[in-house]
Amino acid sequence: MTGGAGGRALAMVAAGGLLVGCATVRVHGGVYEVPRKDYRVTPPAGWERIPSDADLAFRQTSLGAGLMVHGTCDGRARGRPLPILARHLRFGLRDVTGLEEAPVTVAGQPGRESRFQARLDGVPVAVRAVTLEGPRCLYDLVAVASPGVAATIRPDVDLFIQSFALSPGPP
Repeated sequence: MTGGAGGRALAMVAAGGLLVGCATVRVHGGVYEVPRKDYRVTPPAGWERIPSDADLAFRQTSLGAGLMVHGTCDGRARGRPLPILARHLRFGLRDVTGLEEAPVTVAGQPGRESRFQARLDGVPVAVRAVTLEGPRCLYDLVAVASPGVAATIRPDVDLFIQSFALSPGPP
């Protein structure tokens, strides 16, 4: 793991950005499935899975960037507007600037995409996040990198988000 902004970006992903959860994960041909939370996702080539409080987290060590996905299925947040639900991804960050938000649809689910810069432990980071409202769970897909690397990983982040799909729920 690298130091500076890249190391802190990876630490944020590993911590799950204040998200907590422990999910059983199945891997089939590079596709990661979280059956208890009804989803699957495929990390782009070159991204390595790392331990995290989030359901899944991946890093691109050479760039000091991270990706994570987490589902929350406890129902407490259900019914709140997506812009409100997406705010939790900024908790713990300082000096949030350049906030851009827009509605999105991923895997047929309504969502909210957020892009912004902030400081994590005093170091600048760029964040791109998508919060989705599924039939049973809320899902967060997050990419974190130093601002100078954000444009480099954009194609991988696009692939990661596009790979998200709902899967049949638990038996």
